[in-house]
Amino acid sequence: MTEYYLWLLQFMGAANPRSIQLIRHFGSPEAVYSAFGRLGHDIKFLKPDESKALQCATLDKSREIMQECEKHGYRAITLEDPEYPLALKNIYNPPLVLFTAGELYKDELCIAVVGTREACEYSLIVTQRLCRKLAGGNVAIVSGMAVGIDKAAHTAALDVKGRTIGVLACGFDVDYPKYSLPFRQEIIRAGGAIVTELLPKSRSERGYFNFRNRIMSGLSRGVIIIEAGEKSGCHITATHADNQNRDIFCIPPADIFNPRFKGVFRYLRDGATPVFDYSDVLNQYLVTPIADYDGTDEIAAAPPPAVKENKPKPFNVIPEEPPLTDFTELSEAAAKVAELLKGGAKTVDFLAEKSGLAADVLSELLLELEIDGVIESTAGASYKLCL
Repeated sequence: MTEYYLWLLQFMGAANPRSIQLIRHFGSPEAVYSAFGRLGHDIKFLKPDESKALQCATLDKSREIMQECEKHGYRAITLEDPEYPLALKNIYNPPLVLFTAGELYKDELCIAVVGTREACEYSLIVTQRLCRKLAGGNVAIVSGMAVGIDKAAHTAALDVKGRTIGVLACGFDVDYPKYSLPFRQEIIRAGGAIVTELLPKSRSERGYFNFRNRIMSGLSRGVIIIEAGEKSGCHITATHADNQNRDIFCIPPADIFNPRFKGVFRYLRDGATPVFDYSDVLNQYLVTPIADYDGTDEIAAAPPPAVKENKPKPFNVIPEEPPLTDFTELSEAAAKVAELLKGGAKTVDFLAEKSGLAADVLSELLLELEIDGVIESTAGASYKLCL
């Protein structure tokens, strides 16, 4: 069945919710291939170019991709494979295929750690100490392989011979961030995993980070926000986490007047768990709470208490409705435009009339939202939400 999933991924693209709709409509990727390859189909929820591409597509490229995976030592795991993490299957719009190297799934507690690429010294120290303690207590650290907080989180787990999972914003054959290929191998050799939903040669695009973050939170029981400004990609991860019913943790700011920490304020006000040491995270999931943190940076020799049993809901191929999108991190004008797009694609003229924004202001705003991966352009000078 793998080749049919790869066929669908090639012609529908990664993170496309209509792919899952097609599987629900026909029953399986193989049935989708049969319907389009032999008969052709007019499916109302597909874009015209998607429908045309599927009708003309073959499985030849899928087989080439499978051979490339085998040649370079990574695997293509589909939604039907036992190795596919069950928690990730239960999110809205789960990845059709996970390209992965290393051991992706173990029966363990996974916690995602996110933050800015340009972190201050305080945040890097907190990340290192916190992740060393968590990874030393058999917690898998999940992060996005970027520089800054992500790199610090992965490295801290490796320092104590713990497991870490890196979620790429590119394909396996692309070196992004630049010169990071050796670091990926270090993670794999240490018993961790590297994963992406993008085809092997896919380069990173800014809008994709929005969708990459849903995988990080989807793999995890909770998300720790280390440092985030008022406008930060961490807000996208937090929104995914909230929609996926994951826990949100925040590191208390080192300086409440410093704008680099402004992004965590609202989460703390809204009930996110403040993290003063690693026990604040683990005690949320353990059968017996662990002792208070003693202030040292040594990993306890005793094994950690057992993690509470967590039985995910049975996999439902597609939740009927997409998650609600949180626009509170956007400017007032941007949030107004995004709200207007909740009902589906709208023309620029419609947005100008309803928003009351001048044409030049609206044009600049639409470009900014598209670059940030919040919206995408469609046929007929229209825009729609990416989520």
